[in-house]
Amino acid sequence: ERAISCDRACNRADWPRICRFELVVEKRTFHRDSAATDNVSLGAAGGRKQSDVIAYYTINGRYVGPTLTVCENDFLVVDVENRIPGESVALHWTGQSQRRTPFMDGVPMITQCPIASFTRFQYKFQADRAGSHLYHGFTGAERTEGLLGAFIVRSAFEQRQSPIFSTFGSETVWLITALDGLLAVNGERNWQQALSFNTTSRSQPDLRIRLLYAAGQCRHWLELEDHELQVLALDGNALEIDATATVNRVLLHDGLRMDLSIRRRTVPAVGDKVEADYEIRFTPVPAELGSGCERAVFRLRFCSEDTVLCPHDLHGAADRFPADLATYDTRLELTIDVRTLDAEGPFGEPGRETVRSVNGFTFAFPSVLMLREPASDELQAHTCGGRRSLPRSCHPLMARCECVHVEHIEAGHRVEMVLINADPAADYVYHLHGHGVFVVGTATGHGSSVQTVVRNLRTPQQRDTIVVRRDSLVVVRFVAKNAGLWLLREIGAPSWSRGLDVVLNVGAHPMDFDLPSNFPSCRHFVGPSVELMRN
Repeated sequence: ERAISCDRACNRADWPRICRFELVVEKRTFHRDSAATDNVSLGAAGGRKQSDVIAYYTINGRYVGPTLTVCENDFLVVDVENRIPGESVALHWTGQSQRRTPFMDGVPMITQCPIASFTRFQYKFQADRAGSHLYHGFTGAERTEGLLGAFIVRSAFEQRQSPIFSTFGSETVWLITALDGLLAVNGERNWQQALSFNTTSRSQPDLRIRLLYAAGQCRHWLELEDHELQVLALDGNALEIDATATVNRVLLHDGLRMDLSIRRRTVPAVGDKVEADYEIRFTPVPAELGSGCERAVFRLRFCSEDTVLCPHDLHGAADRFPADLATYDTRLELTIDVRTLDAEGPFGEPGRETVRSVNGFTFAFPSVLMLREPASDELQAHTCGGRRSLPRSCHPLMARCECVHVEHIEAGHRVEMVLINADPAADYVYHLHGHGVFVVGTATGHGSSVQTVVRNLRTPQQRDTIVVRRDSLVVVRFVAKNAGLWLLREIGAPSWSRGLDVVLNVGAHPMDFDLPSNFPSCRHFVGPSVELMRN
């Protein structure tokens, strides 16, 4: 492992480097000592009992992988070895366009074959989008149980010219995960942030915090004792800082990537005692207490005088929104729906089953590698969406329509996509692979008229990870610049999918990239004929 080979100051005049990393993925089991205790607050009485046996993933022998730091336009060569018996994996790299290399996006059966046990797969791509990003296992369980790490892409502009980021003297990464209900930062339960304090100038350090949150369904408030927080960027995209106030607390949700700065509420005068440390507090949202989210690193007492911030309330940078996105060429409406059906248990006992769908389609992965064989007869027979005829699995008398849900978009089209959450009981977090989007509108009530939703076409947030709150809708716009198959992924699924994903097919085949001739194929196997076996 050479995780620091490209960790350097970035310079526009330098040639991009080839950054080589090796990631060895394993899965381990931890048997909790019933007499052991953690030196953190474990939440309110009556919380759920912790598991006696915990399964988790390691990368290079550690829960939570190493931070990979490169400069914008560097080339990554990452060898991933899967040493998990009987379990295949794939790694996704957030924030990157994967232009010309969509087969490195890390989506099993769509862009690559999953990495089988005891085999290796080499990811090669160019890091073309600066920011605070993640690499992580594709499934929700992998991502929240240790198969992830920070992926930091620096840029010369940020370090030398950006009016926001060039003023910071140092930076740090806070990768927040939860294992069996207990939070950890950078893979440590007893983690602490070390900062220096200039006793001569009485100034606090200029610190940029790259915060990455992957704690599953739990949402937490973040508070730093005696300090105010200011959000600088979301998903690697800078915000309109003049319009972003400092606050006491920030709401964190699964998949959030955020850059923060911190500032003491009062700068101590000469002679004043400077506190040795401050508490960094993560407090679960009250509505989720008792649902497995009651255990946090620290407890927080809510105060009515606090100023709080939800990331979706922020404004994006005024100069980022393209003028030509004031109109659009293609419009997609995707409605999330949840139904409960009668079902039977393994011994015929009555039960209930939850069926999730988008536009009536419950997503299922294809049986062939979609990027290699987009016109396969077998694939077409199980594909739905758009104006296609329904596949056989979607007969009107069937309780559900399971298929590969694909929506076609012409390359270069300006797209308005509306995500409508008709589920009154759950929020959903979506991550769009290969593209960034501008969040131009939101509305409460999934039945709201889309046409009447006010569009913010001046300072919309630029994101690739979007929260669609219960009984609400979100309107986003983007230019479909990258040809390929890009997954609109609902990241809360513990397995590959729970039916709420959609493949966006951008452009017509053949595409403007070359799939390596030796790229692995995923196919059925048919045994030799009986005649050959007789011989």
